[in-house]
This record gives sequence, structure tokens and C-alpha cells, in this order.
Amino acid sequence: MTMENQYIKGVRASSNIFRKLGTYLDLKKGLYKNYERIFGITIGSWQKLPRLDYILMFKTLYIKCEGCNPEDFEDEHGSVYQLSLVYNKNRKLIVHESTHKQEIVALAKSLKSFYQINIKDSASDRRNPKWID
Repeated sequence: MTMENQYIKGVRASSNIFRKLGTYLDLKKGLYKNYERIFGITIGSWQKLPRLDYILMFKTLYIKCEGCNPEDFEDEHGSVYQLSLVYNKNRKLIVHESTHKQEIVALAKSLKSFYQINIKDSASDRRNPKWID
């Protein structure tokens, strides 16, 4: 994840050396682009950012961990933190994924200050999500 001059480049955990997935946010212009980059060629088009309801921090098991036990989810093994912008009550625009919770929290706070919307933390306790400052 990078944030430069109100421009954010988020990545997805499923990215690898040959294929990168992610989201660009142009904060100044109010645009976003979901991108896929394969062997140096980037695919994706800019779209107007919808009216946002809140920021969601979420923890999920990484797709490669299909055989993991439920206990693995609780002790961070194989889990990925996801930061999304929620709009239209339940639609999500995934901005960034990371195995480091601090990275997601820092980005959420930056987006909160820019968009002036609340953060819902479902990453710390998925059974009891909380609104945070």
C-alpha cells in the first residue's frame, strides 16, 4: 500500500510475482480503479467513487488456506486483514489487504480523516464488531 499526494495504491493478498491485483484511489478527483497487472500490462478503468457509508476493517482466511482449521483463524495463521469502503449499505470496495493489522489500521485512519466517515472494526473481534475513533 502506498499513499502519495492523496493517491492510494492498494494491493490484494492474492497478488504474486506475475499477477498483481489491487485498487487505485484518486482522493482529489473522487475516482477509483480496480486493476489487474499481468507481466507489466495494467487492465482496469477509472470510475466515480460512490457516496461512502463507512470504512470496514475485516479479517478473513486467505484463499490458499482452505484446509485450515477454524482455530487457525483465531490465532492469525493464514488470515488476511482487509480494508474496504462500504457504500449502498452493504456493497464493498476492497481497497487493500495485508497480513499486518497495523498497516490496515493506519490506512483506515488516513481515509477516515480524508472522507470524514466512521470506521467499523470487525478485524479485532469478528463476533462483536465495534465502531472506533
